[in-house]
Amino acid sequence: FFFRSRVRVPTLSRPARRARHTAAAATLRMLRLSASFAQRATFTPHPFRHSARFISAESLDVVKSTLPAVAAAGTKFTDHFYNRMFAAHPELGNVFNQSNRKSGTQSKALFSSIAASAVSLLETGQLPRDMLETVHHKHCALNVEPAQYDVVGEHILGTIRDLLNPPKEVIDAWAELYTDLAAECVHRSEALYQEAEQKPGGWRGEREFKLARKVPLSSNVMEFTFEAANGKRVSRYTPGQYITLWVKAPGWEYRQPRHYTLLQETEWKEGQSTYTIAVKRRDDGTMSKYLHDDLLLGDRIYLSPPFGDFHMNHASQMWINDSRAPVVLLSAGVGITPTMSMLSSLRKGQRPVIWLHAAKSGAEHPFREYLRGLAHMMDKEHAFTRRVWYETPREADVKSSENTGMYHFEGRMDLEQVKDLLPLHDKHAMFFFCGPKPWMVNVAKQLCSFGVKRSNIEFESFGPSERDEILA
Repeated sequence: FFFRSRVRVPTLSRPARRARHTAAAATLRMLRLSASFAQRATFTPHPFRHSARFISAESLDVVKSTLPAVAAAGTKFTDHFYNRMFAAHPELGNVFNQSNRKSGTQSKALFSSIAASAVSLLETGQLPRDMLETVHHKHCALNVEPAQYDVVGEHILGTIRDLLNPPKEVIDAWAELYTDLAAECVHRSEALYQEAEQKPGGWRGEREFKLARKVPLSSNVMEFTFEAANGKRVSRYTPGQYITLWVKAPGWEYRQPRHYTLLQETEWKEGQSTYTIAVKRRDDGTMSKYLHDDLLLGDRIYLSPPFGDFHMNHASQMWINDSRAPVVLLSAGVGITPTMSMLSSLRKGQRPVIWLHAAKSGAEHPFREYLRGLAHMMDKEHAFTRRVWYETPREADVKSSENTGMYHFEGRMDLEQVKDLLPLHDKHAMFFFCGPKPWMVNVAKQLCSFGVKRSNIEFESFGPSERDEILA
């Protein structure tokens, strides 16, 4: 299902290559735009071919020369694109995350993917497949089909035409670029769909579940366990992956999807028929408030299969000859859920684990007692080192220097305070983190300042543009 998109790029001098790289990178930073695509309607196909295409050097030159103009349009381009597409297809509101759309978050992934593709093709002659992998998983979680890429392509080109009124060769060049990108998405997504469907207990599209368990974990985090409505097994997932919930609650204008990281505190049981997630209640969160306040035991809900590329498999090549390479798991707030699943998969291994977590206070610290118990149990093995920061601890929160303590540091996470515990000189050590974006930016900056290579860092991101921002 993979193909290589190659183009002959003329040999340039080193100063020319450096200048082109600088210009392309600047353009990519400007083009932080997005979209999550759709599934639920039948559209009239448009003339984008979903097969391998080799974009010509001539078209690539045209894209390079017009990319700054598209970037300069900024939010005007994004707004026009979305208004144009939703005017033609209002039913897409049922599959777009309306909260992300309103906040502007969603207006980054689509165009950043296109910009990243253009820059990669200019520099290497190939599409940036590693960078696009996160996008492919998101598309599969949203059940995107080939026809939806046609709709997006039609309105991208229509927006370029409406705002810039370029000559035909410009439209044709961008159509070539988009066709290459869409073909890559279709082929890779189909591979992921088949992989999800062919697993024992797997499926494609949506499957009906019912709420089997609902347990508070902290003052603002609730644990939800969903059981397959038919009682049959569900597919196993890789720790760090997520499922997608589909909900149309009374009073909502649109049916909404949301991605939630899967939670696995204990070993996976063959034949298991349930999935568990943890959701933080947000005052401005349409879905989180519904799940916390209105979803009742026995209520039915639809789920997409597990997807996501934030997991420890990325370290498999690095760890082939090093079974004791250490793992550092960092989290903040409800970002603790993927690291909990990763921790569960590591417990029987030989790898030392360093666990670092940040929370507002003990009231907002899910799984604390479980982790304190684990620290006590593994204390003699020195295999589990745990440190916690509380930004504003309560009187009931007791500070300690012990591995089993409630918390260890006051304020925001400062890795200088635990620098001597970090495996900074181990070339096989991996650092996985998840949390609010500003926190992830800060953590990435601290790790890089310590000399940790980017290849040893993994985190959850919304798309290519967000990854660039976090590792800037």
